[in-house]
Amino acid sequence: MSFHRNGASDKLSRRELQFENFEDVLGEARSLSRVGYHRVSKWSLGQICDHLSRFMDASLDGFPPAPFYASLLRPFARMMYLGKILRNEQMPAKMPTLNEFTPGEWAEDQNAIPQLEAAIARITDPNAKFHPSPLFGNLTAEEWRKVHLWHCQHHLEFLIPAAKEATA
Repeated sequence: MSFHRNGASDKLSRRELQFENFEDVLGEARSLSRVGYHRVSKWSLGQICDHLSRFMDASLDGFPPAPFYASLLRPFARMMYLGKILRNEQMPAKMPTLNEFTPGEWAEDQNAIPQLEAAIARITDPNAKFHPSPLFGNLTAEEWRKVHLWHCQHHLEFLIPAAKEATA
């Protein structure tokens, strides 16, 4: 995993993360929980972990019914966004979130990490069977895992570590 801060001003800005695997995701979440963080956006670490976990679980358990216009947007979304996500490119900060995946206002960051660990264990299981994406349609298991890895990276970029951890 690599990380650097965007911009040259003193104002906190979204950082860039490059996760190679889901252990990188969990390592980053645990580190942020230990050292603290500053929010660049509105969600806390606990809220982000909750959101990511809900989305991962839905990819295996099934999504809520999509709005009627989803099928009309799907070809556009696949063309405009899926390739960028699979290539691990950074995307705009503001993307809509379905109500079912909007986290609660609780702030217990450490309670959400086990939830994220469980969801990651499920999606990385070699026998995992994924449902079609409401936005992109059918995806292979490998594509789904890349989408989830990108999604984790996207949200965790909005939390800036408060302190550097000492390395042993």
